[in-house]
Amino acid sequence: MEPVILEGFDIEPDSDELSRLLGRKNGEGIGAPAAAAVGKVSKALDAALEESKDLIVPKAICVTAAGADLHGSEMFTDLEKVAFCVCTIGPALEERVTVLSRDGDILAAVVLDAIGSAAAEAVARYANDRIDEVAAAEGLKTSCRASPGYGDWDVKEQKALFTLVPAGRIGVTLTANSMMVPRKSVSFAVHIAEDPVRLRSESSCRNCDMETCPYRLIE
Repeated sequence: MEPVILEGFDIEPDSDELSRLLGRKNGEGIGAPAAAAVGKVSKALDAALEESKDLIVPKAICVTAAGADLHGSEMFTDLEKVAFCVCTIGPALEERVTVLSRDGDILAAVVLDAIGSAAAEAVARYANDRIDEVAAAEGLKTSCRASPGYGDWDVKEQKALFTLVPAGRIGVTLTANSMMVPRKSVSFAVHIAEDPVRLRSESSCRNCDMETCPYRLIE
């Protein structure tokens, strides 16, 4: 259960994820506005992407444990080997978003915030890929990612996850309402086994009204 810290790596926010977060479709821009507005958004996006390079510090910390080690959870009890992870891009980007919002530069704030969300997801993908590589070297496979607050996993179990994973070592803490600080952070779990279980069910997606969820299994 010795934590593994990942740092010193580069990530690239996924362009499709950015388009989803900004509501852009087929290059038409947000809600297909006039050409001038599209150009304004594109210019803001280019500027924000350049600025974000100095604001994103990707880190992740992972602990591989038995599912029963996540005390109080019924979701992982019978699973022998689970990787629990917390990932972040650090606080600098969201601090800059706060300044932009305070100064009235709303477009720049919204675009930079979207980049932060896409970047946090990219860090989670990076950590997930490293878990996949280690599992494959052991002749094992991994399940899809699951995160507290999505599908079947109650967000209240975030507290148990943070008890198991010393996320403070990468600068991530938890509020009383189970929200991560910095906000641009992602926590998740992956089952590791010869035949891993599906941690998220299609029924959980049908019953969830978050249609833009990046973890959605059904259309």
